[in-house]
Amino acid sequence: MELRWLASFVVVAEELHFARAADRLHLAPSALSAQIRALEGHLGVRLIDRGRRSRPALTGAGRLFLAEAERTLAQVSRAEAVGRRAGRGELGHAEIAYVASAAFSGVVTGILASCSAPGSEVTVGVRELETPAQLEALGAGDVDVGFLRWRPTYPPGVTAICLLTEEVVLAVPEGTPAAALDAVPAAALREARFVAPYFDEEYGCRDQILQVGADGGFAPDIAPPVRDFIAALTLVGGGHGVALVPDSLRRVRLPGVAYRPLADVRLTTRLVGAHRRGEASPAVRGVIRRLRETAAAAAVG
Repeated sequence: MELRWLASFVVVAEELHFARAADRLHLAPSALSAQIRALEGHLGVRLIDRGRRSRPALTGAGRLFLAEAERTLAQVSRAEAVGRRAGRGELGHAEIAYVASAAFSGVVTGILASCSAPGSEVTVGVRELETPAQLEALGAGDVDVGFLRWRPTYPPGVTAICLLTEEVVLAVPEGTPAAALDAVPAAALREARFVAPYFDEEYGCRDQILQVGADGGFAPDIAPPVRDFIAALTLVGGGHGVALVPDSLRRVRLPGVAYRPLADVRLTTRLVGAHRRGEASPAVRGVIRRLRETAAAAAVG
């Protein structure tokens, strides 16, 4: 049974006049009659009584069939609308992962908000994952988009877009001489112990600490690495060292922690959005498009 037969039958049932129905359907009356006969032949029942002296009328079977035909056409219309919206990336699901430090930049929440904007019904799942786990999950298809700190290389099939470049600042324990300064020179950190996340997860932390030491004329004392920046700040608040952190982490107000800019060393860190090349899902492509829009806005700003 063809959908066009159903559509033609519904129009004939509405008009109860073959010529007017044919005009609405942009068909010749003979072609319309042929479609109705084909439908009736397929079903094995007469749907329209074509009286010679009166207007066509629906038979009992025709009236019952009309309700089902209308429901079928309405469902087809809904299915087409859903398909088109899904193709435009307005419907679907995306799995998103982020490192803890990315959550404070505002970039992740901004992109999530755009997924719930009017006209979009993309659902998202979010989880916090360390960088190596994110990259593994991206390659395996368990995560669609990851927010992480820049790395020099990415696994095959994964690419990244720089979303934000921010200054690196110093987190110091409150009440220390460094906390009393408006900006901390590198040389003032000679006796400090530096706390940082795992060096293979937060690429560049060790290099940045070594840069501060080189500019200050000392070999830095580096503590055993911790899980992430939040753990590093917790140790700083407890008086167990200092940490170089992205400027957005100033939003983390932990007791005992003060943030100060570096006076004579300029360090930056980049937040990137990583995704698979050649992504097939329209919903995920929509999120990737928002990554590119965010990156373009940051470049203009």
